[in-house]
Amino acid sequence: MGFVRIDNPNIKDCGDFIDIIPVIGHHMGSIRENNKKDTLIQQHKLSMTANQTEFEKDRQFLEVLYRDYTSIYYVDLSKNIAEPLKIDRIANAAKFIDSPSKHITLNYNDTIKQYSETYITKEHSKRFCDLLNADYLRQELCYKERFSFRYRSLPNILGQQYFEAQIVRISETDFDNRILIGFRHIDDIVASEQKRQHELETALAETKLSNEIVSALGKIYYAIFRIDLVNDFYKEISSESEIHHLTGKIGRASTEMIELCDTFVAPEYHDKVLEFFDLSTLADRLHDEETLATEYLAKDGNWHTARFIVKKRDNNGNVTHILYATRLISDAKRREKNWISIAEEANKANLAKTEFISQIAHDIRTPMNAILGFETLAEQHINEPKTVEYNLKKIKSSGDFLMELVNEVLDITQIENGQLRINSQPVNIPKLLDDFPPMLKQLQGDKKLNIICNQHDLYQKTLLVDPLRLKQIYTNILSNAIKYTPDGGSVTFEIYEELFLNNKYINLIAVISDTGIGMSQEYINHMYSKFSRATDSRINKVGGYGLGLSIVKELVDLMNGRINVTSKEGHGTTFKIIIPLECCAENYKALQDISDTSAHDTCKGMHLLVAEDNTLNYEVISELLAMYGITCDHAEDGSVCVEMFRESSIHTYDAILMDMQMPVMDGLQATSAIRNLNKPGAHSIPIIAMTANAFKDDIQRCLDAGMNMHMSKPVNMEKLLKALAKFKGEVSTTGNGETSGEVVTTPVKTTDNIETTGETVTPVVTTTNGDSINGGTTSNNATNGVVPKPSTTSTSLQASNSKKPATTKVKKVKATKKSLTIKWSKVKGASGYEIQVATDKYFKKNKKSILVKKQKTTSAKIKKLKSKKKYYVRVRTYKVVGRKKVYSSWINGKATKTK
Repeated sequence: MGFVRIDNPNIKDCGDFIDIIPVIGHHMGSIRENNKKDTLIQQHKLSMTANQTEFEKDRQFLEVLYRDYTSIYYVDLSKNIAEPLKIDRIANAAKFIDSPSKHITLNYNDTIKQYSETYITKEHSKRFCDLLNADYLRQELCYKERFSFRYRSLPNILGQQYFEAQIVRISETDFDNRILIGFRHIDDIVASEQKRQHELETALAETKLSNEIVSALGKIYYAIFRIDLVNDFYKEISSESEIHHLTGKIGRASTEMIELCDTFVAPEYHDKVLEFFDLSTLADRLHDEETLATEYLAKDGNWHTARFIVKKRDNNGNVTHILYATRLISDAKRREKNWISIAEEANKANLAKTEFISQIAHDIRTPMNAILGFETLAEQHINEPKTVEYNLKKIKSSGDFLMELVNEVLDITQIENGQLRINSQPVNIPKLLDDFPPMLKQLQGDKKLNIICNQHDLYQKTLLVDPLRLKQIYTNILSNAIKYTPDGGSVTFEIYEELFLNNKYINLIAVISDTGIGMSQEYINHMYSKFSRATDSRINKVGGYGLGLSIVKELVDLMNGRINVTSKEGHGTTFKIIIPLECCAENYKALQDISDTSAHDTCKGMHLLVAEDNTLNYEVISELLAMYGITCDHAEDGSVCVEMFRESSIHTYDAILMDMQMPVMDGLQATSAIRNLNKPGAHSIPIIAMTANAFKDDIQRCLDAGMNMHMSKPVNMEKLLKALAKFKGEVSTTGNGETSGEVVTTPVKTTDNIETTGETVTPVVTTTNGDSINGGTTSNNATNGVVPKPSTTSTSLQASNSKKPATTKVKKVKATKKSLTIKWSKVKGASGYEIQVATDKYFKKNKKSILVKKQKTTSAKIKKLKSKKKYYVRVRTYKVVGRKKVYSSWINGKATKTK
């Protein structure tokens, strides 16, 4: 086919052909259009295939998301409707919503509220409702497309309880109240987060602990550095400003350690510390160690400790990182020096005690050998009275020496235990001094000495003083003066008084001088030390055991006095003792007022009960008593003593001599048992303790148990006879065998540890011979047992057995730091009350008693108790019948601790 043109020469011959040209043109256009449409269809098919592939991907993605949620809801907030799109059978909502698989419409607000009340935990319920509230959702989704929150519900079928709610608005542009809410479980996420949280908290705690450790170490070590030995690098952890200024915070470690040594260490320690600071050798030095330290003196005079501590090692065990710390130890050094000094003093004291034991062993053996030797000589010359008399005098002299030794050992023990006490009482000074001339003559023995006693200017005859201790002071010094003064020398004892302006106090001044061997200045410097003496009795003829002057100094100090000494070797010694004493009226009586003859006559015919487990001791005391017309019965122990007294008739025994340490029942228990017997005379018979225990606490325990007097062994017969005479002369026996009254004692001040209204404190009186008498009131309590006062009116048996008063009641016990305040109920008809406190329920330990003599007083305060101790309290009433007190039973209060 070609083109037909009108200028074709053959066109006029082709008319038909010209007519068909339009038809051909039309068909050609259709074909072109169809080709175009086929192309578009193919392109659309390709696009549809691509879209379908993308849609399938989205569908799969949505399916995965769909499976991730246990329930999904379409919600229209404006219509308050919710349509479940998905609810898993395991979800709690499946149990909550009827037919969850069908298309249903729910009331949104009611559903949220009901679901929250049924399945959401209490602590999350309110928040769940608030966050899904329609108004809150409109507010939140107005400006953002979605938000989420977490909550905790009751576990579903699979045990899932942690969930996340996702709320998404449907419209991407404007919020039209249509939203989707999806709920999915997140237990695995929460568990993972909790694990991470725990790990973080643990790490934080460890970091905090590490910081605290560093902070604590920083308080001890004023500079701490972390050092990398491999790189020769350090970093400062903690230090004071001065070290900061020197080293900075980081730097080259070896250089700074050298500079630190040069700047701070004292010259005499420089080389030693520089060697210690050598980091090039430190790893080797720490190969088998975890820390190294050295002490050095700084230029400012303070002591320091420098320490390296291993922080890290490599796989081969070589040290790579360390800590360096510096600590100030000046206080510790001073304490160490003090401890060394104390240890040295203790060693010296121990050596002195060891030497003392060695010396005292010799001093004991010497009189013991004399006693045994002269006893043998007396036996061999039994028919030669003069020889026997001479030997007996030597035995007595040796025995006196032994007794003096024992007494001084006891005194030094009391001094070391802080138990040595001064028991002051009115004493006639001139009469006390009259005892010294014969005593000095006895001390002089065969020595040819000129002894002068001179007393003058004694303005106040009667002074308050402990006579036993005053005699002990003077006797110790006089004994030394006689002992260390050779034949032909002289000893002078001068005593006088120096008045104060107010005439209430005086200084009692004693000057004791001798012309003996004197003392060196070296010895004078420590002559009051225990166990010290200038000579050794094993080498020198002069004996002694180094205790006398130590005791003298302690006694003078306890009396608030002072003692001065001047001495020169080869020329003699002078002691001046000045003791301030209180004056008192001369209206007192004491045991020494009874003459020896009067005591002997008064005691004739007395019959005693002697409790003594040692047969030999009983034979001695019974023979001695028999010399003065006194008979006695023997009780082998405390139990036998109680039974013998119980079975005896009235007036059988005038007194009881009670040993303290006996088998079966000791003296304290026996005395308590006797005082509690329902027998006439049990409460008033004099009981005298005879024991080797001569400490104040031992004496007090005897008196607390109800004894009237304490006498230390060996018994001084003159003192015992005077005491027995005193008791016999002041006891008035009634027809029923009971007695009433009290021992006449010297005035004693009320102890300052008791404070009540209208109270009486039982006094404990120490006589001038050192024996103690209990002057308490008579009762059936084991702590009483005094000898009553003579009575002009006899007390009938009916009166003594009259009805006991009613018991009281402990209402309140209030404790403070060192006191107890006790309140009790008032008892009608009672004359008064007795209150006791003690640290044991048997009322034996640390017991304190008070007697309140007013029926209307119902409270008392006991002070000066031991803090933080548990005290037991009891109270009883009494009434006076005739001249006797009749007591009710004890009523215990609540045990209370002081604060």
